Amino acid sequence: MGLPGNTDTPSCERPNIAYHFFPEWGNTGTTAARVGKYLSLSSFPFPVQVPHSVLRHMAPPAATVAVLGDDLLREVFILLPTPTDLLRAALACKPFLRAVRSAPFLRRFRRRHHFTCPLLLGCLLHGPSDRRGTRAPHLLPAYPDAATRRVIEGGDFAFSFLPRGGWPEAAGNPWQLLDCRNGRVLLLSRASRELAVADPLTRRWVSLPARRGLGYALVADDGDSSVFKAVCVSRRVGAPGLRAFLLSSAELRWVQVAGLDVQSDLAGSRAMQANRSLYWKLVGGERMVAFNTATMEFAVLDLPPFLREISFDVIEKGQECAGGLNLLTMRGFCIEVWVGVKDGADGGLTWTLVEKSVMFHRAMAEMIGSEFFYQNRLDVIGVVAGVVFLRNGKCLFSINLETMKMTRVSRKENCPSHLIYPYTTAWPPSFPNPTEQGA
Repeated sequence: MGLPGNTDTPSCERPNIAYHFFPEWGNTGTTAARVGKYLSLSSFPFPVQVPHSVLRHMAPPAATVAVLGDDLLREVFILLPTPTDLLRAALACKPFLRAVRSAPFLRRFRRRHHFTCPLLLGCLLHGPSDRRGTRAPHLLPAYPDAATRRVIEGGDFAFSFLPRGGWPEAAGNPWQLLDCRNGRVLLLSRASRELAVADPLTRRWVSLPARRGLGYALVADDGDSSVFKAVCVSRRVGAPGLRAFLLSSAELRWVQVAGLDVQSDLAGSRAMQANRSLYWKLVGGERMVAFNTATMEFAVLDLPPFLREISFDVIEKGQECAGGLNLLTMRGFCIEVWVGVKDGADGGLTWTLVEKSVMFHRAMAEMIGSEFFYQNRLDVIGVVAGVVFLRNGKCLFSINLETMKMTRVSRKENCPSHLIYPYTTAWPPSFPNPTEQGA
């Protein structure tokens, strides 16, 4: 059978839109060029909606496609090398689009292509307050290409579309960033203490009930970008221990779902996230607390001694490496990946170094322009879409974990590390989203 891009005779007629507006894209070219092609298909204009006229003119299923069925088509589509190829295939005909519009399949595709899904745009920075008030957030592009700039310019990353709630203009921006996942941002109003989840690209937002907490997190569904969950971890009043509250986009109310008797507080409000679990480092650095959003259970995990004083992020390694907890850090200017596997004796984790990169000290020194960069603290900001963001002094860097290419994203940023959030577009994009089934 013929997929988009195949010169053989296809098994069903392809609509002109898939090829008139979105040219072919091979495997060659720079990262920026590949990102530009992806953006032209899935994010510009954003979000993509398949016009009803296109759906009406999509060819009816041919006999060969009908015989294959959705399950077999998905086994073919899962092998496509990039999200762009999947989106192009979904636009080919109605049977292809129906097969792609499956939440379990889209989650599986996301896990298999974690280096390219979702699409990385840059870093959302929220600088500290100064004498002129609280500065508004802004997005620092990860790639310099024109397509990325057009998407960013079309959004409002200062969140000026959110209500000020009586916050005076002289005091600056009234909203504080708490988390950022899958194109959405969780924010706290300094004026009303209410929460909000906002999409800066579409300028859509929803208000959440106020909930005081020690840590917050936004949880996305990789199979349906129209839904989300929010988690708030707070301290029990008058008793030791932590409580977890969950809010779903379907109900928009907080419900207590778990509790944990632990004396230590969270070391920071920002959560790490991987494999449907949230992680916060505890004060002291010897342990971290985990909250599983699937089972609604807490756990306390011991960390390796060397991680107590340095920063790291919890990462996903794809569907084939789901047997342990993977941590990424940088020591001696080398990227290291450690995996923790449960020890059957006491239930703790046994940590093993599974990956180590070459040293990046020479590249970093050349980009900074000084050999004294090693005197600055090196922070791991976060890992998203196969890219790790690092901060050395006031310089912000990124390293592509597939190619191990280092890029200087910014020479001078006064923003603290915990206020820098990698930002991606939503996955899945709007037109293959399962909620668009009736479009």
